[in-house]
Amino acid sequence: MKTMKPMIVLLFALSSLSVSAQQSFGETEQDSIECIRNLSLYQESFRQRNFVDAFEPWLEVMRVCPANHVNTYIRGLTIVKTKLAGERDPEKRQELLDLLYEVYDNRIKYFGNEGPNLGRKAMDIMAYEPTKIREAYLTIKKAMETGVGEDYAIPFFYFEYAMVNEKAGNIDKEEVFDVYDIVSVYLENLLKVKPGDTQIMNTLANLDIAFEPYATCEDIIPIFERKWEDNKGDVVFLEKITKVLDHKDCNDSELFFKATEALHALKPDPKSAYLMAKMLDGKREYAGVIEYLKDDAGNLDNDRDRVRAYLLLARAYMQVSKYREGREAALEALKINPNEGLAYILIGTMYASSARSCADAQFGERAVYWAAVDKFRRAKEVDPNRTQLADELISTYARLFPSGDDLFFQGIAAGSSYRVGCWIQENTTVRGR
Repeated sequence: MKTMKPMIVLLFALSSLSVSAQQSFGETEQDSIECIRNLSLYQESFRQRNFVDAFEPWLEVMRVCPANHVNTYIRGLTIVKTKLAGERDPEKRQELLDLLYEVYDNRIKYFGNEGPNLGRKAMDIMAYEPTKIREAYLTIKKAMETGVGEDYAIPFFYFEYAMVNEKAGNIDKEEVFDVYDIVSVYLENLLKVKPGDTQIMNTLANLDIAFEPYATCEDIIPIFERKWEDNKGDVVFLEKITKVLDHKDCNDSELFFKATEALHALKPDPKSAYLMAKMLDGKREYAGVIEYLKDDAGNLDNDRDRVRAYLLLARAYMQVSKYREGREAALEALKINPNEGLAYILIGTMYASSARSCADAQFGERAVYWAAVDKFRRAKEVDPNRTQLADELISTYARLFPSGDDLFFQGIAAGSSYRVGCWIQENTTVRGR
């Protein structure tokens, strides 16, 4: 009687299920009995983190009632990967790898969400079988084509796998550039949905870092030049070419000039205005830079480009000695990114450049250098990447501070507060050289 009791309980449970629920427990009554029994066994072991003992009953659940619950596949990854970690036999290891990929395929078959699951499958292919770079690339490519929602890791690895496959000769550089464009646009659009998300911003930054050493302007330009005549009226092509050339700092190339002008003529907007400004900056036509950016720098569609535009505008104002306007542009960049050290570098440089015209009665032009050095010090405090440049500027302008004798004769002690006048209007600290 004791052996019959669990069976009776199972049959009673099955009789109370709806038709659709019964199907999720297997095709037949016997399947359902086996499913419920193994479901209970594997779940208990899983709760105890005994993934080895969970393996066999879990596998039976996936085989007998694959549509039971998405947890079968979520937990299945942990169970199979644990088994893999302890397996040294090559044949058995390959069987487990095939099972791991089957977990992803079954999850897609029964519960959808194809894109993200294909992306994670590709990552596991690359992690466990790094020689299968072609298979991993094609899998993650399909994931991106299907759509990966708000996942920011899969797009980045799509680009990583493209680079690996190009180096192996499986694809050409032109395809890598296309992937870079797809991924950067995907992440930028994702950032619009989740503005200020640091993980997405970091992924974008890492994407540019990965792309930076990959190809030179000499690699990129011939690829796009071959396509120029057939595509010069295509806005999508022009957006792609200007974006890649801009990110690779190929702004002084004739191709960038042609593409930027063509894009702005076909689609005049803040983005094309920014690119026109970049083009004119390369030609040292600073008045044109100001004209394009003074109204549109703040209208670009992501923070990164807005910061870049304001910094470009600040530099253009500095070049034409409009320091007050230049400082305002740099401060706008800092409102968006308080850790942008280049903004402080530009402000400090503008202060130093205006020293002669801002000379005061007590210390002449030398007091201005205190305010300039304050900005250079602030630059390296907020942005360690600017430390070397900031230190060089500090060293240069600290040599122009008043001497100790100058401070003595003016009756002003080092360390006291001092107001720098002219257009600067800032308090600083008295220092001697």
